[in-house]
Amino acid sequence: MNLIKTLSIISIAAITLSACSNKQAKTKKYYRLSPTTEFATTQLKPITLVIKRPKALSILGGRPMVATKEDGSLVQLSHNFWLESPKVLLQDKLKNWASAQWLNVSYQLPAGETHQILDTRILAFEKRQTNAVVSLEFTLYDHDDKLLYNKQFNAQESIKGEGFMAFTKALSTALSSILNQLAAEI
Repeated sequence: MNLIKTLSIISIAAITLSACSNKQAKTKKYYRLSPTTEFATTQLKPITLVIKRPKALSILGGRPMVATKEDGSLVQLSHNFWLESPKVLLQDKLKNWASAQWLNVSYQLPAGETHQILDTRILAFEKRQTNAVVSLEFTLYDHDDKLLYNKQFNAQESIKGEGFMAFTKALSTALSSILNQLAAEI
């Protein structure tokens, strides 16, 4: 019986001490890309563009934000997350961008219609010291899987301000720069 009382007292003391600790719990923060940039509308291509979910290395495709350390290694920022994975955020941004370029834009293959397919690989979507860095590879196919276009684009934008909100703005600006270059080429 004394052993049970002693263990109870020790347990209560441990709980009380842990509750009185000064250490504050870290709050997870979630970010999304800045609001959609207006893209110049061109003459719409009269077919459907199918935007496939972008591909990414696992560390770049997850929800934690990623930063490059000075030694070149990538680290996940443990308390700063994307609202969705960069693959989903980018697919949504691509759909908005493509709406100014193609008559119809879809995530699904249209049945029996002529269409093009845009595949994207995320090569960089990260914070590097004071810069936001985006590197994307785009591959465009026709409905018969014939390669129409393939090119890699890189953009880097200086982060103006402090915190991850400034980072997301710079990353969005770098992404918009890439999409404007892509629009000029295809």
